[in-house]
Amino acid sequence: MCEPEVTAVEVNQRDLVDKVLARYPEEFTVFRELLQNADDAGAENFNIVFESPRGCASNGTTPGLNSAKVFKWVVKNDGAQFESTDWKRLTKIAEGNPDERKIGAFGVGFFSVFSVTDKPVVKSKGQMVSIYYDRDQLFVKKEKCDCDKWTVIEMELKQESTIPRIFELTRFLVTSVTFLTHVERVGIFLDDTELSSLTKTRSKTSRSIAISPDMNRKSQDGTMTIDSVELMSQEVNVIFVGDTLIGGSKTFAARAEPEEGGNPAKSKSFFSMDKTSKSNGIIAAPKAAAAASEASSSKSSIQFSAKCSIYSAKVTVSAKPTLEKGLESATKKKLPKDFPFEMVFFSKDEHDKQSQEEAGFGNVFRGPQGFCPQLEAAHSPRIFIGQSTAQTTGMACHMSGRFIPTVERGSIDLANGHVSKWNKELLYVGGFLARIAYDSEMNKVKDAWPTLSKQDAEQLPLYAMRSFVFHPSTPDPKVSQIIKDAFYACSESDKFPFISDQGIRYTKDIRLYNSQFAQFMSTPTFPTDLRHISASMTLPDSLRIRPYTIGDVVKELNSRWLSESEMAACLRWWCTSLASQGPLDEQQKRCRDELLKVGKTNSGGKQVRLSSISKFINPLMLSVRRSDDPLPNDTIPPALTQNVTHWIPEAFGWQEMTIIHWLRHLKDSTPDLAHDINHTPSFAQHVLSVFGTLWHSLDDNSRSEVREILKDMNCIPATISNKPCMMRPHEAYFPDADVFRDLPVVRQDLLVDYRTVLALQYLGVQERCDIETFISKAMDGDRWNAMDLARYLLASPPEHAARVMGMKIFPCSDGERRQINELFASSETNRALKLHVINCSYWDQSSHEALFLLRHGLHDYPTIDQLIPIASSKDDHDARRAAFASLCGPLYESFLERQFDPSKFSKFPFIPGVREGKNCQIPHDEVFSDPNWKVLGFGHLPDQFSKKNIAKLKIRDRPTAEKLFQVLQSTPPKDPQTARSWFKFLAEKGVFSAGEFEKIADLKIVPVEVFSEQPQSSKSYEPVAPRECFLKSESYPEEHFYQRLFKFVDFGPSANAFLKACGVKERPECIDVLRVLLKSPKRFLELAGDDHERYLTELRLIAVGHKSLPRKIHEEMRTAPIFLGYRQGKGGVGRDGYVHEADEFELCKVEEVLVADDMESRRTFGDCIFIAPQEELLEKFYSEMKVKSLSSCIKYTVEPGKELLDARSARDLLNSIIDKIPIFLHEFDEPRFRDGMRLLRWHDDNQFFVRACRKLDVTKRLDFPNATNGLQGQKAHPTELSAETQSKDGLHVLWIKEPKADSYDVAAALCRLLFSTYKKNDVLSLMTILDTDINVLKRRGYDVDRILSEYRENLEKAEHGENPCNGAPPGPVQASPQDTSSESESTCEKPESVSKFTKFLHRFRKDPRLGQIKLSEIENSIEKVKNIMKEEGGDNDSHISNREQVGGGKKQKNVAYCDEKKVAKTDLEECEGQHVGQVKVWKRKGTVLGVPSKEREAFGNIISNLATVFSINQTRCHVFYHGEDSNLMGFNRNDQIFFGLEHYIQNHKDAPAGKAYIDWYYVMAHEMAHVHTPYHDEHHELLFQALATRYLTELHNLPDVRELFKCTSH
Repeated sequence: MCEPEVTAVEVNQRDLVDKVLARYPEEFTVFRELLQNADDAGAENFNIVFESPRGCASNGTTPGLNSAKVFKWVVKNDGAQFESTDWKRLTKIAEGNPDERKIGAFGVGFFSVFSVTDKPVVKSKGQMVSIYYDRDQLFVKKEKCDCDKWTVIEMELKQESTIPRIFELTRFLVTSVTFLTHVERVGIFLDDTELSSLTKTRSKTSRSIAISPDMNRKSQDGTMTIDSVELMSQEVNVIFVGDTLIGGSKTFAARAEPEEGGNPAKSKSFFSMDKTSKSNGIIAAPKAAAAASEASSSKSSIQFSAKCSIYSAKVTVSAKPTLEKGLESATKKKLPKDFPFEMVFFSKDEHDKQSQEEAGFGNVFRGPQGFCPQLEAAHSPRIFIGQSTAQTTGMACHMSGRFIPTVERGSIDLANGHVSKWNKELLYVGGFLARIAYDSEMNKVKDAWPTLSKQDAEQLPLYAMRSFVFHPSTPDPKVSQIIKDAFYACSESDKFPFISDQGIRYTKDIRLYNSQFAQFMSTPTFPTDLRHISASMTLPDSLRIRPYTIGDVVKELNSRWLSESEMAACLRWWCTSLASQGPLDEQQKRCRDELLKVGKTNSGGKQVRLSSISKFINPLMLSVRRSDDPLPNDTIPPALTQNVTHWIPEAFGWQEMTIIHWLRHLKDSTPDLAHDINHTPSFAQHVLSVFGTLWHSLDDNSRSEVREILKDMNCIPATISNKPCMMRPHEAYFPDADVFRDLPVVRQDLLVDYRTVLALQYLGVQERCDIETFISKAMDGDRWNAMDLARYLLASPPEHAARVMGMKIFPCSDGERRQINELFASSETNRALKLHVINCSYWDQSSHEALFLLRHGLHDYPTIDQLIPIASSKDDHDARRAAFASLCGPLYESFLERQFDPSKFSKFPFIPGVREGKNCQIPHDEVFSDPNWKVLGFGHLPDQFSKKNIAKLKIRDRPTAEKLFQVLQSTPPKDPQTARSWFKFLAEKGVFSAGEFEKIADLKIVPVEVFSEQPQSSKSYEPVAPRECFLKSESYPEEHFYQRLFKFVDFGPSANAFLKACGVKERPECIDVLRVLLKSPKRFLELAGDDHERYLTELRLIAVGHKSLPRKIHEEMRTAPIFLGYRQGKGGVGRDGYVHEADEFELCKVEEVLVADDMESRRTFGDCIFIAPQEELLEKFYSEMKVKSLSSCIKYTVEPGKELLDARSARDLLNSIIDKIPIFLHEFDEPRFRDGMRLLRWHDDNQFFVRACRKLDVTKRLDFPNATNGLQGQKAHPTELSAETQSKDGLHVLWIKEPKADSYDVAAALCRLLFSTYKKNDVLSLMTILDTDINVLKRRGYDVDRILSEYRENLEKAEHGENPCNGAPPGPVQASPQDTSSESESTCEKPESVSKFTKFLHRFRKDPRLGQIKLSEIENSIEKVKNIMKEEGGDNDSHISNREQVGGGKKQKNVAYCDEKKVAKTDLEECEGQHVGQVKVWKRKGTVLGVPSKEREAFGNIISNLATVFSINQTRCHVFYHGEDSNLMGFNRNDQIFFGLEHYIQNHKDAPAGKAYIDWYYVMAHEMAHVHTPYHDEHHELLFQALATRYLTELHNLPDVRELFKCTSH
């Protein structure tokens, strides 16, 4: 077998050292470790030298510390020199010092030098050892050197660097030497220059602190025992030499960060200061810099000092063997037999001193790892193991002991079993020592309390208490908790000193402050504002401050006599704390008895023991009694029971003192004179007032007892003829009974309170004498006062009052006596009006007496009905003026505003006014505030008449329209001059509405000159209604025909404007001419001079305008002989085919005249029929009035010869017709065709075919009942036609004559077959199409292929029972061919056909489908409309409107209620200043009267609100006033919607607002639809319905609409 290979474990020493160093996180670690080593060696001095490369400090000056470079650190101490064992241990890692008295435990502290150097050198006792790396292994080189007392450690830096911060390093060293045993002085040098030094001095003597027997000296497991505690003082002095603090020439400037790699420390923050400073001084604050600079200039050095108290406990160790063995294994040394445990405590004075220095100049004892901690600040005191660790104590004191730390000395080890137990036992010692220190410090304050100022008496104990508040420690929070637990648990006594309002007391003797107890208890209390201190100390339950108990109270009451206020507070506490919570239980009752047994006080000058009390005064009695009122001895003084009387019965078992009990005390006792109810009126009055106040609270038995007690006592203060006296109750009277001043009357002071009056009545005081005596005395004299009478009757029975008020008992100034209802109040106004007033010396309308008289019929002031006749008086001018002044005064103001109806007093001339230049009294409806109305004979107010009175009396500024109507009707103007002034004035005032103008239009108010054949001396005039007049114009001179038909007037521009509003027209219109014509057609023709041309002129006017006339007019026209007809006369017909002058003319009815559409028949039958004038306009007019066409009255008879079978001409013609007639038919509308001819199947020989023959006889005759008896009308006439149709039973045959039929005859025969009436152009068009090749037709622009395709599709649909488009093949052209496929969804609802020219233009439009909407696109269409209408409107909008555009079918016509063309854009002008919100208002140009304001405002608001409903911009809505057309609701012009105000006035002015909203809602939806669909067709209807449905909910939410439907809420 092979031997096993054995190798040593290799250790990378460089990595090992680096990892050990990584566990030392704090700054200046190397100095801490070397300082501890020096102290272990017994050194007293310790120096740190920073060597610069050139020895910059050799000249004795301190270089700028911010820029000083160093390359080596040297540390010296004067402790014991190295021995061989020390050299050996130096070169071994983790071999600690085995001496149990030394601090070091792990043997790694020295190796912290490797954080700054790679080759440390140690010199001691003439030997030098260098330690260095060779690759990753450490090697040691030993040499000889010079020998002195110093042990030196040299550390050549890894890289040259700036000097460490001297201030921070010094502060670190101050704290580090705190608990060192030997080191007393530390110096810091730069080369040979000293920068700073510190000296620690501990007092040589100490004071022993006595340990109370209640203190448990042993730790929890008994490992440690505190033998004794000593108190000593320690002082640390620090000196900064020269300008060290300010860092040379760069005073407190922020020093630059060293270059990367320049810091020799591994820690990132090794050379950094705190977060706010990077300088080498104390702080970087300018204030501190200035102070340091000043100090440097005045001294060669700056000194700091700090004093503290050191509490040192001697601790002996008695560990169990297992613990001792485990600790020895962990630390490699034996446990010490004993050791000191020390704690630093700073007095408040020292603490404040350090805080003051820190705030002013900076402090070396404060800050991170500072020696003197600040209470509850960021940098907490720490645990020391010789040196400071990172572990804080959680309180305000540093602690030092033989703790075993973690390897890096960052905290103490509480994790390792035996080490953890040792450290916890040691922390108990810390808690014990803290408790000793706390008791000691609090006892110092307690001893000095009598001599302390108030501020010190509070601040000193608070400082001590705050110093021992335990906060969570870091990094291990268990440390502070263990110390805290030991702090409270180490003593078994309940004597824990604490602050109170009476000094330092034990917590068991202190009570929590309570505002109720503080008023009567003398126990020390803990102030409320310090509760947070108590809470932060978290005292255990056994030491906590308790609240008061009942035992405390009993003890207090038993110990002394309480003052009145203290006893009141005590009783109040008992009532509010216990009795207010409900009935007392047995325990509480026992406590109450204890209180009452011992309670005693002084009140009101006498001693009161609670044990003798059984009654108390209730609140009601308390509120009325006097403080000096006598009280029974068993009643507690009210001063002791204020505000708690309602709890007293339950709280103390006492009963209320009744008034009976009190009155008996007053009656039976012997009071002093001031409290004698029989002889002292003031006290008697007070007793009666108390009785009156308590009256309602007493039952019948109690009242009876009171009456029994007082009935024989002279207890009623009274007067007889103003002389005072005391009376028994039944002997006294109330004042109202003393009408004649001879009765003993109760003093008036007793009658102020009605309750006292009730009490007096119950006691027997009399109220009145008998009524008969009263009446006789009243009738005997007239000097009595009505007020006194009323006052007496107020207290009398109602029947007595009624009897007196019904008598004529009241004297008046005229010597008569009158009843109360005949009189008025005695006011100045009523006297000025000469009214009969009541007899009294004064009048107070608000008094009870006055109100009584008014209730029984007295008049306060005259009514309007009484006052206005006085104001209309002709005789008494003073009374009249007073009456009018009173009427306009404040008394009648509210009545006039709410109820005054001037119409009731229309005949009373009570208004002072001016009429015809004279002052007079004028009735209300004949006087107006505007003096201009005098032109019509009305009165007006004088200039000095108050505007306020005008408003009060509701005097109008103008007469009502009804009043003006009456004036115009009863007294119209007699001549043109008067009419001119009247009409001009009325035009300027504009008082009539549109409806009222309608009424005036029928009044005969226009004076028109009457012409007579006989000469007259003066002109005479007759009144004519405005409707029957017209304005004179240059268009109609005197000799004009219209001058004989109509009445023309001219009163000037303004007056004419008024007349226009009343119905006078500028010129006769169609309907005016027509009315005259219908009234007497023959007379009309006579006035035209029997001139048929002049008659035709008027007939043409009617033809143009007849469509807008009412239906009733059309019906009259059809029955009246107004149609001019011509009959062929001797002159015959000229070559041009028109009737010449030789023709006869006559006025005919509709059925007596024909339209000549067949000139051949016209020539044949012209002598026996009247035909219409052969003008297109008139022929169309005649046809529209149902005049028949001549062709429809001609009947043809066809007699063909033998048919030529298989005639090629017939076959060719049939093929031509089948191929080409669809091209002809597509141009015509359905109404043009005869029944069934639109769907004729030309290719079906069962419906149509062509036959040829050699001979064809065609005759025609006239079938017209109103034909005259001319020769031509009696027989049939042969023709020379070469083609004609013959129809029977749905079969139509076209006969043609061989050898060749005339193409015109063929076309004419087919037109007669197809149409009920036709024109020559129709025949020529069909002839051209039939004679032209199809290819030629295509070249001429006919869309032959599309037309024929549609024709075939429609035939197929008809064969399958479907409705073809437009009812017949082919349909009209609606879109370009590429669009036809997309229209299949609505093929049955396309518009009707249009003219060929319209269709031709339609093809070339950019959007041939303008306004068409599919059902699937409705939502998109609505969004498009909304987006357009949301934008702000303006004059530049350009879009489609409802004006009919090229391409519309017959459905797409303007309608009367929505026709933009009725109002041209230039016809409207904007009404400036009359807009309603953002809704503009327009009127027709030339409108003089203006827009009705009230209606404009109401209508504008409706439109504005509806715009909100539809969410459209209000600037797109307009109101226009077009007074002559009330049918026009509105129109859409360039997406601006105009709404007709005249239509609103005529239809909605007086209707409910809700109905108006609904109607105009649909008008707005209609016009909005025109934004996308310009025509009135099925597409517009579809979009309109969608819009109207969409916003119905918003419409319903309008208040007026909800009110219309009686909806209560949303």
